[in-house]
Amino acid sequence: MLEPISCMAVQKYGRRHRVAAATRVTLMNSQTMNAILSSRHVVVYHNPTQWAAVPANNGANGPVWQWGDELLAGFTLGAFARAEGIHQCDHAKPCDSWLARSTDGGESWHAWKAEGYAGAPAASSAPAKPLDFAGPGFVLRVEGNGYHGNTGRRWFFSDDRGATWSGPHAFGGLFEDNTFERLEFTGRTAYLVMDSRTLLLFASARRVTEAGSLKVAIPEKAFVAKTEDGGLSWRFVSWMVPWSDPHRAVMPAPVRLSPSRLVAALRRKSLSGSHWIDCYASADNGSSWSHLSLIGDTGAANGNPPALVALADGVLCCVYGNRTERRMMARFSSDGGENWSASAVLRDDFFSANGLPDLGYARLYQRSDGRLVAVYFWCTRERPETHIEATLFQPA
Repeated sequence: MLEPISCMAVQKYGRRHRVAAATRVTLMNSQTMNAILSSRHVVVYHNPTQWAAVPANNGANGPVWQWGDELLAGFTLGAFARAEGIHQCDHAKPCDSWLARSTDGGESWHAWKAEGYAGAPAASSAPAKPLDFAGPGFVLRVEGNGYHGNTGRRWFFSDDRGATWSGPHAFGGLFEDNTFERLEFTGRTAYLVMDSRTLLLFASARRVTEAGSLKVAIPEKAFVAKTEDGGLSWRFVSWMVPWSDPHRAVMPAPVRLSPSRLVAALRRKSLSGSHWIDCYASADNGSSWSHLSLIGDTGAANGNPPALVALADGVLCCVYGNRTERRMMARFSSDGGENWSASAVLRDDFFSANGLPDLGYARLYQRSDGRLVAVYFWCTRERPETHIEATLFQPA
């Protein structure tokens, strides 16, 4: 059964998204919905004196941060505070970047502060030699400006599944391009490995103007960059959303569908304060992009970024938080992102110490038995301090 996106949704996202009225949403059958609602939750990391949050700022999805049933996720760790702002974090104190690993498909986790994974004070430089992106233990982590202890425009890598790290490294040549004049790099971690020396990086940048002594950020846009020499040099490829579009478009979650076709989910924010997730597509390996579909609403309080993966059977799964509804949501597409299922609720038991809906920023994996594992930050009545949890659920 097919049902169109409502007129209200089209009006909410503005003229830019009237094309979404032609998009149709496949309704999820009751069997699948019940399977989703019977999902199981696991605590990844909780300490009542700490603010553990925002995995999407600290690492990539599976399969690039996954080896079978071994899963790797990052998160930010700060000091807990019953702050008046949405984050239960004492921002006057430093934040650290941590890692969490599961070797049993998300059933249990070990978390630790990894040396050299982020925040190193040393100046950025190119790697000593070309990297092997296709190596069995390779992972890359990107750090940008403007979020929870992350500063600069640099990257780190590990070739042993995150056990040890090298960095910070520079995006050699990328920001010498006039494309980035007067732009501030705000990238998180998202990439697709093409071969041992070639990698597509999905990042973002924002225009910044001076207003007295304050920096005023103009809405950000996502872009694609590429290295073909193992990370020694980088070049700009494309903007995913043009600057003529007035709305924020960041934190892309890319998936390869064929040797030339890519899709990516993007976090969006309008000038009026609406928040949603779009799906964009490229038929030429990222050289150009077009809007494909509207995935879902992410609520108020700055919305939420998407986690997108292609399942073993080719179906796409997108997981994201809705702060207004205080829920974690999932949607599925069986036709490469053109149509999406009705939203399924992964959980709705949010309860925070300060009463505010700070949640989500998911990372997503599919383990060997087909079950999905979403890692995100959350609060419950038993653990009202912001912490990291995982939800294990069956896609169908």
